[in-house]
Amino acid sequence: MPRLFFALALLLAAPLATAAATDTLEPLKKAVAEDAARMASEDMHFRIKGRKLVVAPFRNDPDGIVVAALKERLAAAGHFDIVEAGMLRELWDKIVGNDKEAPITAEKAIELGKKLGAEAVMFGRVETLAVDEGRSVCDVKLRIVMVSDGEGLFIGRYRTDLEKSVFSIPHFRVWIYDTSIFVRILIWTVALLILPFLTLLARETLQSAAPVVPIALVLTITVVDILMALLLMGFEANSIFKWILLVGALAVSIFYNLMILAKVAQLQLPGKD
Repeated sequence: MPRLFFALALLLAAPLATAAATDTLEPLKKAVAEDAARMASEDMHFRIKGRKLVVAPFRNDPDGIVVAALKERLAAAGHFDIVEAGMLRELWDKIVGNDKEAPITAEKAIELGKKLGAEAVMFGRVETLAVDEGRSVCDVKLRIVMVSDGEGLFIGRYRTDLEKSVFSIPHFRVWIYDTSIFVRILIWTVALLILPFLTLLARETLQSAAPVVPIALVLTITVVDILMALLLMGFEANSIFKWILLVGALAVSIFYNLMILAKVAQLQLPGKD
């Protein structure tokens, strides 16, 4: 049993450590950025869709959270074909120069578009992307110009706010990431160890039940174990490594639950031979 406990702790520690290494406020920033991107996308009404668009790095968006949200939303809406380039940041820095506060002109955006073979360029500035006293705020200005003639295709400014709430998944993720890794490991492991023993309450029924009932019970408890692991990871399994660990957790959970339920089934009921 100590070896099992240790294995389970190691199994859950790695994905939780990965989550803890990230910015714990990132889920809130992403949530408001995605909301601003949704609003911008809903405002866009073009007669011609499918133009090749390059999204330049926005001012005051060092982690690219707002740009990533805009790309994903515009691609999903089908407004543009997003042009991706591996050296986009370096190329853009050469065009705009070292003055990070200088305004971005349409001419510079068009120069970027020509170099990348795009038909249109989106550029802009993030005025605010912050979490302060329970409120998350995103305020972004954006503009789209045509590369061929510099004609303005779209312009807008969007501000979104997210109030702190116990029912908000982004806020829950922040709470999870701010919780000690070892506390989360302990919660999951204790839940895993205890859950199968709840079947003792229905031992007599299980001993006379059809074989499919114990199987269904094992599957149910295992699903609860995996959901608990995802819960303590902030509802994120966004890498192959995390998925491998979840599959490992699934295998360990099934083995442990089968072992305990088999022991429970072998227990002698009081007053019976």
